[in-house]
Amino acid sequence: MDALPQLGRGIFEVLEPTFAAYEQLLLSRETEIKSTRRESHQYGPDLRQALDIYYPHNGPAAAAALSKIAKAVLVFCYGGGFVQGDKTRPSYANDLVFANIGHYFASRHGFTVVVPDYRLMSHGARFPSGGEDVGLVVDWIKTSLAKQEGYSSIDLFFIGNSVGGVHVSTWALHPTFADSVKGVTAAAREGPGVLLRGILLLGVPMHFGGDDNEILRNYFGAGEIRKNSPLGLLEAAKQRGEGSNLPGVRVALLLSELDPEYIFDSAKEFQEAWPEASGIETQTLKGHNHISPQCSLGTGVEKEEAWGIQVAEFCQGRTAR
Repeated sequence: MDALPQLGRGIFEVLEPTFAAYEQLLLSRETEIKSTRRESHQYGPDLRQALDIYYPHNGPAAAAALSKIAKAVLVFCYGGGFVQGDKTRPSYANDLVFANIGHYFASRHGFTVVVPDYRLMSHGARFPSGGEDVGLVVDWIKTSLAKQEGYSSIDLFFIGNSVGGVHVSTWALHPTFADSVKGVTAAAREGPGVLLRGILLLGVPMHFGGDDNEILRNYFGAGEIRKNSPLGLLEAAKQRGEGSNLPGVRVALLLSELDPEYIFDSAKEFQEAWPEASGIETQTLKGHNHISPQCSLGTGVEKEEAWGIQVAEFCQGRTAR
């Protein structure tokens, strides 16, 4: 982490050097990280609609014993600029990313962690396909995970990282997915089921400013980039008189200290536009840049993993008792 400030703030300029800086830290914990049980499942018909699920070390027996208590399930949607990203990275650090995230939250905080792939532009992804994929993940949690022993009641949380957060926001705010969202939101739990408790948006561009490059045009549509961005969707929801339409859900904007300035600026606009000030907060990840959070968990280094504690405390403050 100490070397990160000198790398700069631009996403592409810090990408490879940041991964290089963390590789040996992760490799030194390989055995521990890979000790967490992982299963892979399809959540939709497309080959890219697959997910990995990481289970707490106490296993299904303990889950069954706690079946009357809602299980915290954390979905991590990674970034990749609409064009790259995978739930595993065999070519980097012996496939420890994103197993490190699953391991950290499962072993340290007792969460069940879901890391889904989603369609990239090379697979035909076009707005609002990211929201469609997130909705299918929610469906899988409701119809498959919720049937496993100990998971009849689930407190659901999302971490959307960078473009992964754009997709989570699309699902949460676009009217196409209103029924999907409504199916997991309520002010209070009434019996078993899946209840969305919180959304954490990590380093997410809430709009893209004046950017109008080929990738953005192809994904969002020519002339539709601002309209279909998270901030644009929020503004449209307010114009329809719907606000955020997320009853009982708290939102946290997580900003790395060394994120690009435009991400800070767009987050400020998003928070100011949020209809209920009490329903949204901003937290800073000290010492991190745009890439480092995903590499830092599971390293066993206290200052690297501090943001994981921030996330855990946010979720634990929202879980059913």
